Parts: sequence; C-alpha cells; structure tokens
Amino acid sequence: MGRPRRRPPSPPEGPSFSDQLLWAGAFLATASALVWVLWPIFSILLAAAALAYLLDPIADRFERAGYKRQFGIGFIFTTGALGCALFVFIMLPVMAGQFIELSDNVRVYMDNIANMVQPAAAFIEANTGQAIPVNLEGLKAEIPAWLSQLSPDARSGIKDFASQFFASSLGLFTAFINLALLPIFTFYLLSEWDKIVGFVAELIPHRHRSQVGRLAAEVDERLAAFVRGQITVCCVLAIAYSLGLWLADIDLAFTVGILAGALFVVPYLGTAVGLVLASTLSLMKFGVDVHLLYVGLAFGIPQFIESWYLTPKIVGDKVGLHPLVVMIALLAGGSMAGVWGMLLAIPLTAVGDVLAREGLRIYRQSVAFTGGLR
Repeated sequence: MGRPRRRPPSPPEGPSFSDQLLWAGAFLATASALVWVLWPIFSILLAAAALAYLLDPIADRFERAGYKRQFGIGFIFTTGALGCALFVFIMLPVMAGQFIELSDNVRVYMDNIANMVQPAAAFIEANTGQAIPVNLEGLKAEIPAWLSQLSPDARSGIKDFASQFFASSLGLFTAFINLALLPIFTFYLLSEWDKIVGFVAELIPHRHRSQVGRLAAEVDERLAAFVRGQITVCCVLAIAYSLGLWLADIDLAFTVGILAGALFVVPYLGTAVGLVLASTLSLMKFGVDVHLLYVGLAFGIPQFIESWYLTPKIVGDKVGLHPLVVMIALLAGGSMAGVWGMLLAIPLTAVGDVLAREGLRIYRQSVAFTGGLR
C-alpha cells in the first residue's frame, strides 16, 4: 500500500462579512470625523478637485497636440485670470452703472406703469365694481431705496469691507488664505490628475476592476455631458442674452442676461426668469411698444440655437436626467447644505443614477427576481 496522500493546506480564510462591515464602518466614521474637523480645508480641496476634473480634458488636448502638460495648464490659468479680470474691471462697473441709472429713473418708469395700469384698473372697477388695490405712489417712494441697497456701489462696498475687516480680521484673513489656495491646489491636482486616477484605480480589487471601470466610465460620461456641457451652454447663453438685451436698450441687460444664463442649469428656467424680468423692465421704460418684440427676440434666437445646435452638439443625449429631476436635486441640495449642496446636487444625482441603474440590473439577474428561472 502506498502512503496516504496528504491533503493540500487549505487557504487561509478571509475576514468574515461582519468583520468587513465593522472595518468599513470604522473607516467611514473616521473619514467623516476628519471631513467635519477639517471642512474649511477639505471644501477648498474638493472645489479644486472639481475644477481639475473639469479642466483635465483641455490639458489632455494640449498633450495630444504635442505640447507639454504644464504649457496647457499655464494657458488655462492665464485665460481664466484674464476672464476674471475682464469681469471685475469691466463688467462689474457696467452692471453698477445700470443699477444706478435704474435707481435714478425709477420714478419715471413708475409713471409709465401708472399710465398703463390706471386705465385698466378704472375699466375693471367700472364693469365689475371691484377696486384693484395698487399703491403706485408708495412703490415710487420705496423702490429707489431698495435699488440703492442692491446697487454694487464701489464706495459703499469698500466701506463695508473695511468695517468687516477690522471687526473680524482673523476670519477674513483665513477666508482670503483659503480662497488663495484654490488655484494652487487646482494647479497641483491638474498637473498630477492622471497619476492620481491611476493610483486610485490600482487600489481597486482585481475581481472588481472591470465592473468599477465600466461604472466609472459611465459616470464620467454623464458628468462630462452635463457638468462640462451644461456649463458651456450656460456661458454661451449668458453672453447671447446679455448682448441681445443690450442691443434692445433694456436696463440691467448684463445683470439679467448673466442671471438667465446661470439659471439655465435647470433647462428653460433661466429663459423663463430672464424673459419675465426683461419684459418687466421693458414695460417700465418703454411701455407697450416694439421693445417687447426685441426682448422676445433676445431670448428666442439664443433659445432656438441652444435647442437645435448647442445642447445636441455639446451636451448630447447621454445625461439621462430629466429636467424635473434636476430641479428637485437642486432644491434638495440647497435645503440640506446650502450653496455647497446645490453645487454637488447634479454630480451626485448623476452618480446615483448610474449606481441605481447598475443595482437594478444586478437585481433583475438575481434569483430573488427570476425565481431560479433563466
């Protein structure tokens, strides 16, 4: 008889499921505590990571064109600095002047509205016996003061800044330092973005890499389509709306145009809000005349270009988020976390949509759904 065969040693058992849950809970608790304690720094780092993600395709294009990545990053930062300087030194004074002009002429505008409203109110009262409670004289007295508070007057802004600085100099100094760190963090993250992505990919277990890579590619496609694409569309529309209203000689043309373009992150919301505001300003200044048609053209032509070219060409049909879902996500994010919640609402919703679809796919392939039938 031969000697009995020795059984090969059994492989060491991995941690149990409960141990994995325990370690995962401990990791999440530690990470949450660090984020809570270091939120001022973490928020700047998060914003820098978002900017690096958005700007990475531009840097990659420079690399594919044969330029060094640092050259592309330098071009991006130079263009951004020029854009910020253009807005601060040209656009802000123009917008401030429009506010001041509107404040000076508001009584004349209210007279124009009174000339339109009073005949209609008299007609309604004569035929229905119901008086319309419109106190235009009170509005004449209150609106100039209200507009002066909204007006970005440079002298009052400097005065308020100085008083706040001496009252809480340490807090302002910290905020200034954090804001100054944003471009620095963005520069370093953008320089090492490909290495960071590769390092994170190497941490994924081998058996899950194909699935995680597929989900990451889908998430990136969604974010690229919506975040990068929608931001581009919003900027183009803001410029188009502003120029159209400026050519129509509407007060606060650039303010209303920029606001309408920014609100277009929710499709058609910015157009609706801007059209109402611009029409109101047109009625105040010119009454019922051809300028209302100009306002309609100022919004209608860019909207036509957006619907038939910009969105199909830049955003495409890969977002998969209904406008109602976008609006609900923005409202929920704003109510839970303020400005940060609104900024993170759309990306998190896009990621959640991808993960939910993947979970639904796994569920439909599971025994719980099929009942063992294939």
